[in-house]
Amino acid sequence: MENKIKCAVFDLDGTLVNTIDDLGATCNTLLQKYGYKYEWNEADYKKFVGNGAKKLVDRAFGGKLSEEELSKIYAEFKVIYSETMLDNAYAYDGIKEQLDILKKAGLKLCVVTNKPNEAAKNMVEHIFGSDCFDFISGVVDGKPTKPDPYSTLLALEAVGCSPDEAIYFGDSNVDMKTAKNAKIEAVGVTWGFRSFEELFAEHPSIIIDEPKYISKLV
Repeated sequence: MENKIKCAVFDLDGTLVNTIDDLGATCNTLLQKYGYKYEWNEADYKKFVGNGAKKLVDRAFGGKLSEEELSKIYAEFKVIYSETMLDNAYAYDGIKEQLDILKKAGLKLCVVTNKPNEAAKNMVEHIFGSDCFDFISGVVDGKPTKPDPYSTLLALEAVGCSPDEAIYFGDSNVDMKTAKNAKIEAVGVTWGFRSFEELFAEHPSIIIDEPKYISKLV
């Protein structure tokens, strides 16, 4: 890859931060509250995430909620998760060091996630500080979610970069499709929630298995 990269875009859950325990625990709390007997494990929840919190709730409830029920429980999910999302979440080993390298090299850093916008910003600022990322784009109700390129292009516009000056790191097929739709170079990462095979099927430019390779691609 040429040294024309001016911006690195990162997915959040499963790419920068391991959030699976708190996401699963929030869903389990709601399942218990409403008397559902599903007993999902960590591997299940890794498959459920990626398309936003509302879809996560829908999948956790087996797709059996009406739209009205889903909207109600999703609203409860956001309240509970906002209070517990930092209980067990942590940056993957080596991520902070890689971000420091990119910042020192002058790159703009963005987070583009299907996590609700306020939760995303709170998490990123708590774990990485308020001055690490130049722009954070989470889900705003009523706006398109990944793999629609809307939030990614919004982030690039905010930092003054074009798609051909950016590189996108993510752990799921949703991320690879998002990068493709935004016409950004896609890098799959295998330390997150999804498999090498899922990433490979989307034909990213490259797949990496350790964060230390991030800075070698820009």
